[in-house]
Amino acid sequence: MLDYIIIGAGTAGCVLANRLTASGQNRVLLLEAGRKDNSLWVNMPFGFTQLLDNESFAWLYKTVPTRSFADRFLTMTQGKMLGGSSSMNGNMYVRGHANDYNGWAAAGCTGWSWEEVLPYYKKSQHFAEGDPKYHGHDGEMGVSWHRKLESVTEAFIEAAQEAGIPFNEDTNNGNNLGIGYPQVTIYQGLRQSTASILEPAMNRSNLNIRIHAQVLRLVFDGNRVVGVEVKTEGGEKEIVRCEKEVILSAGAIGSPQILQHSGIGDGEHLNSLGIDVLVDSPAVGKNLQDHLSVPLKYRMASASDSINRFLSSKFRMLGQLIRWKLAREGVMAKPVTEVMGFFKTDEALSCPDIQIGMKPYSFNVSPEGDARIDSFPGISVQAFNVNSYSRGEVKIKSNDPEKRTEIDINYLSDGRDIAATTRGLERLREVMKQPAIKRLGPVEVEPGEEVSQPSDFEAYIRKAADTIYHPVGTCAMGGDESSVLDPQLKVRGAEGLRVVDASIMPKITSGNTAAPTIMIGEKGADLVLADS
Repeated sequence: MLDYIIIGAGTAGCVLANRLTASGQNRVLLLEAGRKDNSLWVNMPFGFTQLLDNESFAWLYKTVPTRSFADRFLTMTQGKMLGGSSSMNGNMYVRGHANDYNGWAAAGCTGWSWEEVLPYYKKSQHFAEGDPKYHGHDGEMGVSWHRKLESVTEAFIEAAQEAGIPFNEDTNNGNNLGIGYPQVTIYQGLRQSTASILEPAMNRSNLNIRIHAQVLRLVFDGNRVVGVEVKTEGGEKEIVRCEKEVILSAGAIGSPQILQHSGIGDGEHLNSLGIDVLVDSPAVGKNLQDHLSVPLKYRMASASDSINRFLSSKFRMLGQLIRWKLAREGVMAKPVTEVMGFFKTDEALSCPDIQIGMKPYSFNVSPEGDARIDSFPGISVQAFNVNSYSRGEVKIKSNDPEKRTEIDINYLSDGRDIAATTRGLERLREVMKQPAIKRLGPVEVEPGEEVSQPSDFEAYIRKAADTIYHPVGTCAMGGDESSVLDPQLKVRGAEGLRVVDASIMPKITSGNTAAPTIMIGEKGADLVLADS
């Protein structure tokens, strides 16, 4: 008989599977609806561009068009393989600000302050160059500095300092204010996903990993979860049971979907779909948050100041592929952005509200998620509003768990998000006018210098904002009874059931969400083991 069933071998699920089986005492089944992560494009850091619209490797969720988002929809790509989205993200290792976690703790999430989560950040890290006060050296997942920058990137970092943004040697030490070199989940030219953390457990006799196994709903005995209903690769349905706990790690889209189909959610809505209500928990699926990116695109005077010269040429890209295969270097060993930086748009703020993205290339993205590299030498300078106020919802529309779920992220519905992003873009324009970068002759082509008034910026932001694939918050923990989870990540109203993934965040962290989700996996494993 199994002790634990983990639903989802993604960013958090792989961490859980390793830690729960490490003693050899717990019998664990890890269920993954997707496939193995065995692909050249997964191993190659910049290969993520070949995976974002590939249904074999990704869930291609469509968001609901809304008026506040200029009636547009987006493709919310999420990983569908071992390692989940950590196997196809932009390789940025970003923890956020200490205040993110202190805010969680102050809101009733006991045990989740910065000082309390820091050891879990260090646990899985193998970061030899990191200060041991803040970084781990003995973990399974390689992290490194990305310092082999394009010359235009070095010029941008210098220009940011000329514009008053201080240099920060380590934006992952709890204070992320400033600009510097990024820490990345790349080691010796290879992607490091949480499949790296799972690897030591893969040959353990007490771990069974099943791929192409889609969980349809949870199985109850009274109010206790005792197993799951699974659809196998062959299309058959079966019930799998366990003795201790079922742990949902299906992500901010998948976890609330499975809960709702199992009778845990807004009772009125579930009744309207003919689903028996086992736990009336209206907050399930609510509180959906994401980060949006809004770019300033520049045409550079010299082709050497943009890697578009490689990305737009099949012949040159072949050369870069060969270079990566032989030496693990070049364009294909790069992360999605070459800087890590944060600043405040209002000095009264306690911590930065804008993250800087700077890509030494430029492109256009279709609503379906297809990216087309520009033919001219371009760069993209982006403002990410990391303190989003807009909230959305994940809501099932049918009692059939194989039917598509409605994802209404409600982007830009709160005017404060428009205001902060506008101030962020204005500040980045100031950076691009500093001597260090101005000497390279950048010309703003999007949105163009004619966009300067708040109303113009608002129209541009609503039209140009794009997701950076950070959905969180739909099974949020909290200290009050209305929260889906308690601070031990147990589902309120049900026994033997936890959620351990990005959906547990009451408020999104200040930056990319992969590293926080790994931390959640580490802390979640300790919470499970403490109860066992």
